[in-house]
Amino acid sequence: MPSTTSDREVVLSLISHTNVGKTALARTLLRKDVGEVADSAHVTVIPESYTLLEDGGVIAKLWDTPGFGSNLAKLAKRLRSSGNPVGWILHQFWDRTRDKSLWCSQEAIRNVQSDADVVLYLVDASQSPATIGYVDLEIEIIEWIGKPVLVFLNQTGAPDGERDRQNEQEWRDHLARHAIVKKVSTLDAFTRCWTVEHQILAHAAEVMEGGKQRTARLLTDAWIARNLSIFDESIRSISGLVYFAMTDTEQLPQRSLFEKFVSILKKSEGNREFEKIQAAMYKRLAEKTKETVNQLILLNGISGESAASLAKTSRETLAVKRGVEEPVAAVLGGVSSGLLGGICADLISGGMTLGGGAIVGMLVGGATTYALVRGYNLTQSGQNMVRWSEAHFIDQVKSIVMLYLAVSHFGRGRGAWQDPINNPARWQKVVESAMKVDEAGWRSLWKKGGFSADHERISGSLVKQLRRLLETVFSELYPESGPIFRKR
Repeated sequence: MPSTTSDREVVLSLISHTNVGKTALARTLLRKDVGEVADSAHVTVIPESYTLLEDGGVIAKLWDTPGFGSNLAKLAKRLRSSGNPVGWILHQFWDRTRDKSLWCSQEAIRNVQSDADVVLYLVDASQSPATIGYVDLEIEIIEWIGKPVLVFLNQTGAPDGERDRQNEQEWRDHLARHAIVKKVSTLDAFTRCWTVEHQILAHAAEVMEGGKQRTARLLTDAWIARNLSIFDESIRSISGLVYFAMTDTEQLPQRSLFEKFVSILKKSEGNREFEKIQAAMYKRLAEKTKETVNQLILLNGISGESAASLAKTSRETLAVKRGVEEPVAAVLGGVSSGLLGGICADLISGGMTLGGGAIVGMLVGGATTYALVRGYNLTQSGQNMVRWSEAHFIDQVKSIVMLYLAVSHFGRGRGAWQDPINNPARWQKVVESAMKVDEAGWRSLWKKGGFSADHERISGSLVKQLRRLLETVFSELYPESGPIFRKR
């Protein structure tokens, strides 16, 4: 049955059994809180229309409809016995207060018949299709109306590509007898990813004709362009945190030679001082991480505030950057014989043996004494300060990328965003693999950090490298969405 709407408009009706998650998905796709979400039947009782996307005079509308009721078998039986099933149901009137289930079913059917170009039928993928008796009845009713149906699997749980593909095939096999079903895909209301959202309109375009099809394709491109723009903004936000992690430094206290030797004797004093420095840097990094995640939350159209916190790690995450102070070098250089003289010569000339470096560090390191003996990096930079180590920098990149993946998969219908406790293990494997391939690039970036870093040059390189990393990760996680990154 053709739609009565303009060719410049595509209308999608979101249909399902009651309490499967239509309104939660509508909130996620619209990126705003619409309707009412509750864990009970028939929360939505009348169809509601929302603008999904508008661009250049073309528009996509999304209808959130009441769910089909539990007494659908009785309704289907009546329809089968009627000479004109759709006409019969449209002319019936059920009391909304006396039989709410039938009322909601009737309203959903009215909406599909009069307004929809394409039906988005949502199913609960946490159950096997063979165990859900109402699905075939609901598809049968929609089939009488004659509108094409795109089936989307909801309530799939944590992202898992292999499991999703198996579920999709099981549902395709089950629904194969319904010619009206044109496509089966996964689109979880809670954990969908922005890289696959545009497929709603892309699949709709495949089942429409003429002007409607052209409009759906234009809207698909507009959806991709909008999301890529948000993606670029997200990368810039992430690069700000990564730049901070690679350039943040803390000045070490200047000390006289006498104070340095006193510090060696009072080991706990130097240790406490170093802990204080490290705590200050952790605090700054935690604040910057929270600020960045909150920016990502806003950019990606969800709500909530980051509760990001960094667990304290070992001291090996700090690198010591300092040169040998001239007064100390002169004094130690005056030792004409013995091991100490040789160690000093090695230090001054740049030779750093493990044993020699550690012992000289104990003599001239001051507050960094225990950093050196525990394996901290010592570089002859002429700067008496510490910064995050290369290993910590790499970990920080992985951490913010994982947080971004969590944000980009989070559906608004789920409520306020919170830091996930357990991200899918596959994400971590894919991120680590992609970073390993470009390990030399990340190490090269870290070396350019520190107090005297060239902000403009490094920031540009960071954005390019992060974009390359994330495009690789998304293309691996969602191979079907890879082509959108080539639309630039």
